[in-house]
Amino acid sequence: MIRQIKVGMIGLGSVSRAHLYAIGELPQAKLTAVCDTDPGAMDVIKDTDVKRYTDYRQLLADPDVELVHILTPHFLHAQMAIDALDAAKHVILEKPMASELGDARRLIEAADKAGTTLSVIFQNRYNASTCELKRIIDSGSCGKLIGARAVICWSRPPKYYTDSPWRGSWKTEGGGALINQSIHTLDLLSYLGGPIAKVKGHISTDLLAGTIEVEDNAHAVFEYSCGAKGVIFASTNYVTDAPILLEMVFENTTYQLCADKLFRIVDGVPELVLRDDGGKTVDGKSYWGTSHKVEIDKIYRAVLGGKQFEIDARSAYPALELVKGIYESSLTGEWYKLTTP
Repeated sequence: MIRQIKVGMIGLGSVSRAHLYAIGELPQAKLTAVCDTDPGAMDVIKDTDVKRYTDYRQLLADPDVELVHILTPHFLHAQMAIDALDAAKHVILEKPMASELGDARRLIEAADKAGTTLSVIFQNRYNASTCELKRIIDSGSCGKLIGARAVICWSRPPKYYTDSPWRGSWKTEGGGALINQSIHTLDLLSYLGGPIAKVKGHISTDLLAGTIEVEDNAHAVFEYSCGAKGVIFASTNYVTDAPILLEMVFENTTYQLCADKLFRIVDGVPELVLRDDGGKTVDGKSYWGTSHKVEIDKIYRAVLGGKQFEIDARSAYPALELVKGIYESSLTGEWYKLTTP
């Protein structure tokens, strides 16, 4: 008989649908309690046996809850996760791990001291196309990394921000196009290419000026510790959510991740290597990818096996620091040097 983890969920906004779908599909999880400051948000939970709270501290005090999914606005992530660890709960935390680097470092310290586990959602590491590219890179057949580029062009109209007032604010969202829409791709840059040493970039607020105070456009150059160079362009001013492009140029070949596909560039022409036909998008949100369930399943298995999950607080930190480094560089006009927490 499968041992089930008794799960609580804090925050029932849009991304909760992907988590609820995963919990419903995975036999090793049992949704036990949910929490949202808006009682109406909990109407999506049809099981009357699931306990409902409007104060997350009450959920953390519930002895029936072993693990919590924290899916709240960015500025609440770190403290809620620290409180959950202090309450001896396992934690699954949506990206970003925090909205500020100081809070992220506090979270790392708390996770180091906790007797439970902290896992961060970067589900695109588990896309089949990403896994195949990681396997190829690790095989050594590509040769030395020369450079990388990431292009993220999505559409976020004013209504996206006015419907959720915490978005678009430095205090509550912690940034814009980079920390929210692009951080998954920035995570892949270091996950696939190795540590990033420094970054120099610029942000601006263009089409959404007057609606948000954070950036809707950003560009940056960066350098890996191995000496490879890279460029980043991110925008939420496009007319649609275009497929994300991540290109990695090696001595022997060039690969591109584009949406759910992996291509190898042969004589300048993309040649399909793999297309991820598995998984399910949630409510048509294809830009989330299909791998929330894959990652959450792996996290549950790690918890049941008494192990730490591979994307812990330290593993999630470089993507946040890359985002914050671009913000700092835009202010100073100088290179920002990344650190190891």
